[in-house]
Amino acid sequence: MLFATLEHILTHISFSTISIVITIHLITLLVRELGGLRDSSEKGMIATFFSITGFLVSRWASSGHFPLSNLYESLIFL
Repeated sequence: MLFATLEHILTHISFSTISIVITIHLITLLVRELGGLRDSSEKGMIATFFSITGFLVSRWASSGHFPLSNLYESLIFL
């Protein structure tokens, strides 16, 4: 139960962070003067990477196999 809750939280964090990062990236493409947003975009990508990595590790611990064994889990990784 703990791993399922952790997976759920990490999945939501990663996808909400990546949607915010994409929005920030689109804003910086439209308005070139906002250089500070580029730094927050890079930090958001790092946070998303660690969130997805934590999700995969928790899936690995709960299921007992590395979570890239089927197509669905491989697509989450990509």
